[in-house]
Amino acid sequence: MKTNDNARVVTNIAYHRSYFDWGRNMLVVRKGEGEIAMTEGELAKFFGVTWRKLNYRLQTIIKSSDFHPNERGAGEEEVIINGQLKGYAPLYPLPAIIALSFLLNSTEAHLFRKYISRRLQTEAAIIMPIFLVGNTKN
Repeated sequence: MKTNDNARVVTNIAYHRSYFDWGRNMLVVRKGEGEIAMTEGELAKFFGVTWRKLNYRLQTIIKSSDFHPNERGAGEEEVIINGQLKGYAPLYPLPAIIALSFLLNSTEAHLFRKYISRRLQTEAAIIMPIFLVGNTKN
């Protein structure tokens, strides 16, 4: 009897997350369909800085900030090299990414701060529900 060893249930948070990337004309693009969380490698590429500079700033944020525990980390992503599990990479949620953008000095960080500021200043469409109670045949 042959069993299928390749079938596995996807429960890793990495499959249910979104991340930021750069689109045409240096526009921020959200990719994925879940909560935003990025690894250190993705953050270094996104902000255009070295891993060393990014790691130092991340450790500063995580250790000395007033973040709620849920805002410090968003789980872990499996690191698989040559088909073998080598470890886990921490995922950082949106509040940590925003705070990190204010600690980094790069063109990408500047553009991301601008993007966040614009998103906060635009008004969201407000839908007001109206409930009709009682006789509505008048």
